[in-house]
Parts: sequence; structure tokens; C-alpha cells
Amino acid sequence: MSDQVQIRLDALERENQQLRRAVEELSVLNELSLAISSSRGTDEVIKTIIRRSIKAISAEQGVITLVGEDASDPTKTLVRTMASSGDREAYSPDQNLLGWMYINRKPLVINQPRTDSRFQGVSWSDSVRSLVSVPMQVHSRLIGILTLYNKKRGGEFSIEDQRLLSILAGQSAQVIETARLYEEEKKLATVNQELNLAYEIQTNLLPSKPPTITGYDLAGVSIPAQSVGGDYFDYIQIDDYHWGMCVGDVSGKGMPAALLMSNAQATIRGQCAFGLSVHETVERSNKLLSSSIRRGSFLTLFFGVLDVISGTFKFTNAGHNRPYIRRADGTLETLTLGGLVVGFVGTQTYKEDLFSFEPGDTLFVFSDGVTEAMNENHDQFEEDNLEQILRDIGDVPADEYIKVVHEAVKKHAGTAPQNDDITILVVKREK
Repeated sequence: MSDQVQIRLDALERENQQLRRAVEELSVLNELSLAISSSRGTDEVIKTIIRRSIKAISAEQGVITLVGEDASDPTKTLVRTMASSGDREAYSPDQNLLGWMYINRKPLVINQPRTDSRFQGVSWSDSVRSLVSVPMQVHSRLIGILTLYNKKRGGEFSIEDQRLLSILAGQSAQVIETARLYEEEKKLATVNQELNLAYEIQTNLLPSKPPTITGYDLAGVSIPAQSVGGDYFDYIQIDDYHWGMCVGDVSGKGMPAALLMSNAQATIRGQCAFGLSVHETVERSNKLLSSSIRRGSFLTLFFGVLDVISGTFKFTNAGHNRPYIRRADGTLETLTLGGLVVGFVGTQTYKEDLFSFEPGDTLFVFSDGVTEAMNENHDQFEEDNLEQILRDIGDVPADEYIKVVHEAVKKHAGTAPQNDDITILVVKREK
């Protein structure tokens, strides 16, 4: 046989090998695609990819590590999810390996891990003989790392193994990301459903309408900054001639504040049933709440009791914004009595004060969501603006106070989002 013929035969053999390899790769990709399409959930998809990769590369073990970026340190690798083939001892990728992959983002073959110059000083497990690791990227963004360990029958991983594994990782990355996003959407939908339910429950806890009290006009509103809030107001009938009224503001926002708010409301309502004085009601409520409120949380509270016959209003203020009395002639007075917030010291005592409603007088109680409402420049609404509105408002019904003040707050805020819960309670003695 001539040299020329031999050269041609060798060339044909190489072509045949390449064709066989291409057919095998297509077969592997087709099998992987079919297997992934029947998988449900991120964990199952990951395990399917690992099993198919191990089979295609003839490895003993495989691990996929999903990673993300720490906003404070973008070079730090964060392990979000790790799953292995499960048929042998599970290997946890060395942090040095993950770090190298995160920085270089290119395939890596190591057949002599203990003498590899790139990983000097790394203590490999005795059972790790070789490994091949490839990045999993979606639109040039690293989402994970696929690593296979130990070529079967004591062999070494080849460049062809690295190439095939890179193709598998490239085909699988988008599938994993899609599955992960789908699961996050489902979780978000569940959270939104729970928040809607929480909002409905909280709304039902607040008075749907003011009570009918002969000679008095009442109105109240609580507008949460988030789906649920930590502010509340309440009307509590003590007997035929006495009504408890309060506005509370729990530290924080969202669900934790809402839960504490409901606890506070139930506690204060329960204490009102004993017919105690105003300051004793708040003192006993504080004692109970201090034992259940976690450290760092607290409640500001304005609580008072109206004698509907005499018009006397006895009140206690536990760290809350100081309410206003608008007299019938338009003059404005501040209820200056103060005290420590509820929930800090269980043995705290409180003072009480009183004033008398004359015909045409109005009590205006509010939370700091009114005066601390901010616009785009972070300028607050402030007490001065509120006081001017109360002086100028004229002889209007109780609900008009809420409407006018709320509109002024929204106008001040402009396009800035509501930064705190807004709660207002108005009690007016009719002329």
C-alpha cells in the first residue's frame, strides 16, 4: 500500500471518528433534552443534568453549584443550591475551585489535583483523583458551575470530555434558570396571596365605621405604607356613657408590625373591660405587651376615655404624637402630656390628664406618617403645615378633617411613595 493511500485512509478514519463523536454528542444532547423536558422543579432538573453528564463523560460523581453575586463583594461566590448524583460519596466543591471558576469563567480539567500549580496549598479529598469543571452561563451571566469527579476505570478527563461537558452546560443553563424563575414566581404568588389575606384580616380588625354617639361626630382612617401596616385606631365601648378611643403606632412596617399591632389592639380592648382608670389601662397593657414584644420593638399610644354626658375626655400619651384640640372659635391647643412608649419597661407608670369638649370643639389625633410624610427632596410635611390646616379648616364634619389633611399630605409628597403608615382619628362635639 502506497504512502498516499495510507494518508487518505488515516484521514477518512479521523473523519469517521469525528462523525461518530458528533452523532454521540447529538444523541447525548437529545437524551438530555428529553429528560429535562419531563423533569419538574429546579432540584429535579439539576439532578437529571448531573446524571446525564456523568453517563456522557463516564465520571463517578457530579455536582452543580448555583451561584450569585454578593452586592457588597461582587467577587464573592455564594452557594445557593448544591445537588449531586447521589450514588456515591457526595463531594463538595472546594471554595478555591469555585473562586477560580467564578473569576475565569472558562472550562477547567485537572487530572493531577495535588500537583496542579493553579491550586497549590489546596487540601483535596483523598478520593478525588481528577475533575472537570465548566461554567453555566445565561446571557454571559454566571448562574452555576457543573463539576464532574473521577474518570471511571482510573482514566483521565480529556479535552473532548471538557468540550462535551461545556456543550451540555450551555444547553442546560437556560433550563435551570427558567425552572428557578418559575419557582420564584410561584413563591411570590403565594406570598402575595398571603399578604392579601393579611390585609383583609387587618382591615377587619379596624373599625369599618365610627360608632353612633349622640352629640358627637367621629371619623377615623388608617392607610398602610405597605400591604399591611403597624398603625391602628379604635373605638371601644366601655359602658353606655363612656367610650375608649386610641391611636397606636408600632415600630417598623409590614407583617411584623401588623402582628404586633393586632396583639396591642386585643390587649388594650381586654383591659378596657375591667373599668380601670385611663392610666391604669395603659399601665396594665404595657406590662402585658412588654413580656411579649421582642427587644427593640415598641408601640406609641394615645388612649383616652370620653364621658359622653359631661364631655370630659381623660387621656394618657405613651410616646405618641401630641394631638390637637381645635376649639369652636378656631384656636388650636396641643395636648402636651407625654410618657414612655409601650413595650420598653413593664413596670412603667403613666400620668393622665383631661380636657372638656365644648360644642364645636374637635380632637385631632394622628400618627407620625402625617407630619413625617416626605416629598422627592426628602422634605417632611411637618407640624407647622398641619397646624395651619387645622386653624383654617373652618366648621366642617369630622370626616372632612381627614379628607383635607390627607389631600394636603399627598400633594406635599408628590410622586414620592408613602414612606410610613398614616392614621387619623377625629372626634368632634356637635353644636
